[in-house]
Amino acid sequence: AIYKLAVQVIMVHNHPGGNVTPSIEDQDLTDHFIQAGKFLKVEVIDHLIISDETYHSFVDSGIFKKLQESERWILPYKLKERYRNEGKKEGLNEGIQLGKEEGLKEGKIEVAKAMKQKEISIAIIAETSGLSIEEIKKL
Repeated sequence: AIYKLAVQVIMVHNHPGGNVTPSIEDQDLTDHFIQAGKFLKVEVIDHLIISDETYHSFVDSGIFKKLQESERWILPYKLKERYRNEGKKEGLNEGIQLGKEEGLKEGKIEVAKAMKQKEISIAIIAETSGLSIEEIKKL
């Protein structure tokens, strides 16, 4: 495929005995080739098993789609990329949550400061703002 500058390939092999049911080894090999094809930019579009009388298409049987979604033979650099992206997403979500919490806390502090300047009792400020009496005394 690389030598011929192919962009897509169909894998084909025969089962001379006539039973075209894909073996575990056939499926495993196809999975390997799908992953290698992604890396080499040569898309595997089907795998056919042929005999004198019939054939089996991995696409028609649904096996191919399952193998395309498989992560059994995923390339290590793809895993790193995925983990990095998942980490970024988790970090962003965590940052957003922390930012919200910090913003709420700052808002409570501003309300408490304003109430304290108006000489409202610390107990009422604590009840209204949700801050502890110790936190309000430090303001």
